[in-house]
Amino acid sequence: MTQDDETKAQYRFLIINICRITGAVMLVLGLAVIAREAFGLPKAAGYVLFLVGMADFLLVPVFLSKRWKSQPPQ
Repeated sequence: MTQDDETKAQYRFLIINICRITGAVMLVLGLAVIAREAFGLPKAAGYVLFLVGMADFLLVPVFLSKRWKSQPPQ
């Protein structure tokens, strides 16, 4: 693996983890809005935050890793 390939892999790993962290934050904020109507937001906004956070936490990293998966040498 060359230095360029290693750097690219590190950036991709970082992006996947940032997606997971932002998804987790959205989940927690969505639950706070649903449970206590925090931040003056209606419960509907909490449900939207929760669903978007769930997708960001579970689906986006899988999609990115499949898209960036290297092809085996032939």
